[in-house]
Amino acid sequence: MAAFDNLCMNCMADIGENTKCPYCGFQKNKRQTENALPFRSLLKGRYVAGRVKKINGEGFTYIAYDTERDVPVELHEFFPQSLSYRDGETGDIRITGGKEVEFDRCFTKFINNANKINKLQDVEAITHVTDVFEANHTAYAAFEWVEHVTLRYFTEHSGGKLGWNAVRRLFMPVLSALCLLHGHGISHLGISPDTLFITGDGQMVLSGFAIDSVRCAQPQSAPDLVPGFAAIEQYVAGSTPGEPTDVYSFAASMLFALTGRPPADSKKRRANSRLPISNSVLRTLPENAVTALADALQVSPENRTQTFVRLKTELLAETGKKAPESRRDAGVPTAKGQKRKRRKEVPNFVWVLSSCIIMLAVFAVIGFFWAANYHNGAQEQRQSDAEVVSAAASSATASGGLTAASGGTISAPDLVGQNYNKLVSPSSASSGAADYQVLLSSKQFSDTMPEGCIISQDPLPNSEMSKGTAVVVVVSEGAAVRTLPAVTGKTLSEASALVTAEGFVPTKDEEYSETVPKGYAVGYKDVKEGDEKPYGSQVVIVVSKGPAETESTG
Repeated sequence: MAAFDNLCMNCMADIGENTKCPYCGFQKNKRQTENALPFRSLLKGRYVAGRVKKINGEGFTYIAYDTERDVPVELHEFFPQSLSYRDGETGDIRITGGKEVEFDRCFTKFINNANKINKLQDVEAITHVTDVFEANHTAYAAFEWVEHVTLRYFTEHSGGKLGWNAVRRLFMPVLSALCLLHGHGISHLGISPDTLFITGDGQMVLSGFAIDSVRCAQPQSAPDLVPGFAAIEQYVAGSTPGEPTDVYSFAASMLFALTGRPPADSKKRRANSRLPISNSVLRTLPENAVTALADALQVSPENRTQTFVRLKTELLAETGKKAPESRRDAGVPTAKGQKRKRRKEVPNFVWVLSSCIIMLAVFAVIGFFWAANYHNGAQEQRQSDAEVVSAAASSATASGGLTAASGGTISAPDLVGQNYNKLVSPSSASSGAADYQVLLSSKQFSDTMPEGCIISQDPLPNSEMSKGTAVVVVVSEGAAVRTLPAVTGKTLSEASALVTAEGFVPTKDEEYSETVPKGYAVGYKDVKEGDEKPYGSQVVIVVSKGPAETESTG
């Protein structure tokens, strides 16, 4: 086991004799998640288990290292804690009494699902299963590790929304993959901006596969549903999710990318099915795209687009016409331009002005940082279809695609070190800015470049570039390791605001205190003020319950 001592359990980088990972800040003495495999557990004689990345009703997902292929992998362990427990001495999974039938049913589904995906190595735009095996009286599936950011993070850091051209380019390969997956009887049932990844080369892939039992609210296993993206049948007892379920989640993810906000939860849409979208977005969409999304997002599964083949046909049936700015009183046209009657049960889209809702995907940021540093040492990651912002004015292209070159060549400007937000602000217009545009590729941590400033660019400063094209930039997120602020004596809201401002994710715990009044922060759990932790880390703020003797017993 000594051969694995140099591996960081958080990013699988070789950190030598360091006790703290220089790439992600993870400490060697960190504790593993409760009930998970101990750090550096060796499975099948080749997989070294690291930190738990996710827990759902199916089990644990670890970052792991494949010693045979010499690459990190994502290792899924079948361990439904509602049906089983881990033997503290052996590490084996034991079935809870009376749960044998349900455990065996889900176990078989896990194995079969992983084996099906494993056979589809030629299907692009999905993360592939590289190995399926049994150990510790349970099953494991090794998925390929891809350098990525989530669609949620990518959208939020690309101007808050993406244009139609960018969305179409990103989503269509995944749509084609879903056609093939469902052709082989594989449902995902968890498509969302958190399971759609944007890779380092700007492509989208679908990840986060799991058995159907964890993607429904009624089974014994803990549900793994994302509000706004889960279809209504996933909440209704007796319903059977299938391809229309994935159609709904896929279309909801497309709408999120276009608008920057998640759709209303399907449970709420039973009473009001409207899906607001701003006129500024609506003007950029072809009529057939509006129709396709409206059909795919019908609340009732029987009224919804039934297959991905049909959805693909509707999305590709470009009319070239933009949707009218208001559909409050109009029926949504079909791809052929024909009007059809409004469905009685579920009204079609009603378009109103709305602002974007920003939800920070903190751990996606960290995951990207870890992966990027392990493989490329902070190498630039380019997502070429991020929203394009004019360096001259506020009238950025609504579509998010690159504008056509105006002809001729220019010398690329030197943008390194400049503040990105100031550069693209309306007040920054200059005489030469119309010759190029600025494309935000990604944001990365930097110990040398202040937050918000440009780390690197492509093309390089003073090199030749086509007039009217874009300069692709990487912007600093600031230092990867941040200092925990002082919170003692603060209210919970005050302490949470301070912690969040430093880039941490606050949670709450309580304990009795003889010195700190009830409702005020005592400090942190397991760490102290002034300690350093990686950006995006979860920290527990301990709040006073007051003196023990004053606590009510009734």
